[in-house]
Amino acid sequence: MSANLLGTLSGLIKSRIFYKYILATLLIGIAINGIVLAAYFQHRQNEQTGQIAAELATIANRISRPASNLTNDGKDVLARELLAVFGAYSYVICTDLFLEDTVTPAVSWPIVGCARIKKPGNEISIALSGVGPQAKMQVRINPAVLQGRLRNEFGVLALLGSVGGLALILAGIGAFLWFINRPLKLLLSAIERFEKFDDPQQVAYTSTDEIGKVVSSYNTMLNREVERVTDIRDAHRSILDSVTYATRIQHGLLPTAAQLSAAFSDYGVLWQPRDLVGGDIYWIHVEGKCTTVAIIDCTGHGVPGGFMTMLAIASLERIFSENQNLTPGEILTRLSDLTRGLLKQDLENPESNDGMDAAICQFDATRDYGVFAGARQSVVVWNENQTTRLKGDRLSLGYPDSPAGLVFEEKTFPVDALTRVFLYTDGVTDQIGGPQGIAFGYSRLADVIKANASKDLDDILQAVEQSYSDYAGNEARRDDFTLFACQPKLRDE
Repeated sequence: MSANLLGTLSGLIKSRIFYKYILATLLIGIAINGIVLAAYFQHRQNEQTGQIAAELATIANRISRPASNLTNDGKDVLARELLAVFGAYSYVICTDLFLEDTVTPAVSWPIVGCARIKKPGNEISIALSGVGPQAKMQVRINPAVLQGRLRNEFGVLALLGSVGGLALILAGIGAFLWFINRPLKLLLSAIERFEKFDDPQQVAYTSTDEIGKVVSSYNTMLNREVERVTDIRDAHRSILDSVTYATRIQHGLLPTAAQLSAAFSDYGVLWQPRDLVGGDIYWIHVEGKCTTVAIIDCTGHGVPGGFMTMLAIASLERIFSENQNLTPGEILTRLSDLTRGLLKQDLENPESNDGMDAAICQFDATRDYGVFAGARQSVVVWNENQTTRLKGDRLSLGYPDSPAGLVFEEKTFPVDALTRVFLYTDGVTDQIGGPQGIAFGYSRLADVIKANASKDLDDILQAVEQSYSDYAGNEARRDDFTLFACQPKLRDE
């Protein structure tokens, strides 16, 4: 309980300058008050000793001669009554009057004399030169009474000092709350509102003191920040509008649903750019009974990757406009050479280093097989209740170091009514995730395809997407994600 309370108090003191101010004021006030009272107590103690001695000496000198005369006349009772004047002082225990240098007093008060009174005290001897050379008055005082009187006085002063100090502290707290805490609270409220709700508000406080200057500086900086943020937002909005428009253009380059339905018995597509636009693209071309499908992963993401996909689509359209009878390997060769030329990367010192990876499959409804060629990309074929991975060549397209006239190996695979072909970019298999932080990989992709082989292609891709998402977890998407699945048409369809 006490530890929790101390922790709470410590947290308040650390987080609020007001509590730091109160604690510092109390500690400093207590320390100064203690030092002042201790010094005053010592001073009053010394002063009291001198005052008591002077007071007793005055009384003794006034009554000593009459008391000695009465004693000499044998009137000890009257002389004692004169000494009894010391009884009016509570701190006096007893008094002895000595007329000669003897151990026995001439007269004492009380009558028994100090010698017989056992109560201890401080002895004060007062010389009585006006009575005789050896005459003196011996007074015993009670220091406890004097100390008590001093303590009472000290207690009253301490109380007054505490009340005065508390009043000063309260006045200081009030001044702090009004002159320091109030403008700081207004300033902090404005800062928090700006941070949390993006709502810039001027601090309504004007003063020529230091805090007023801080608030004025904040208001000035806020105005500049608002102008800067407004400029940035305008620029961001303009860029976002341009990129959004580019997204529509890139979508326009993709095959339509009608085109895909006409080209395949069944199909499914997962095309997910990492940004608004991306560097992945898929494309089909149908010429009579022959259907060519390509999936391309261009350099970069976002806008640069989007420009590259436009270049890739334009190059493919040009290639097929020049020759519609090219095979997948020949298409890749032509695409690589054309890309290098368009980007001027076939010169001696090219200014860019861009290119693409690609996978191309070709199906002819008059034949019972398909043809694949790939540049650093593979395809997965589902046939005869099993998956087969066809790997592309370890060559990329269009880069400055890509030789002219690249030759790509073409691979054939059987096609029947149950054949399904899956083309994908490395954004699918290279995504990091799982408990060990490794790539999703081909094996997991193949396992999902096998587990859902009885479903249509859209359902299979949904299963892949769910498995991919679960595996990635909180890991950020690293690349554009494209997975294209198709079921080729047969000759009698």
